[in-house]
Amino acid sequence: MFMKKPWPLKITANNSGKIAEFLCRWYMRFLGYKIIAKDYRCGRGKNTPYGELDFIATRHKTLVFCEVKKRKNDNAFLFALSYKQQLRIMNGAQYFIRKNRQYSAFSIRFDVFFVRFPFYVKHIKNALHRDFTV
Repeated sequence: MFMKKPWPLKITANNSGKIAEFLCRWYMRFLGYKIIAKDYRCGRGKNTPYGELDFIATRHKTLVFCEVKKRKNDNAFLFALSYKQQLRIMNGAQYFIRKNRQYSAFSIRFDVFFVRFPFYVKHIKNALHRDFTV
């Protein structure tokens, strides 16, 4: 007799993206970072002016804004982060610092993670550069 599966094992694109973010957060914890925010919405409502930051980590006096991109193949990584998305991340960082003044003296870094399942994670430190004041 055949057994039925107790639940469907369908993983949607949204769920696989959340799994990729979870893996990257654990990777940062392993490196000694403290995760201070995840899925941080910059503003109110569904369509915020600066979007959402995947997660924010800190270590010593460095504040790291992390963006996670999950793709099916390596060629898709080349086009994963558009200029508009880069501006959104940097504007979101400004918003976060304005709302959380205790981090205003920290140095800021923007990291990008590229994830391809099952076992490929590429961490690019200081991937985006921008000098800004709050």
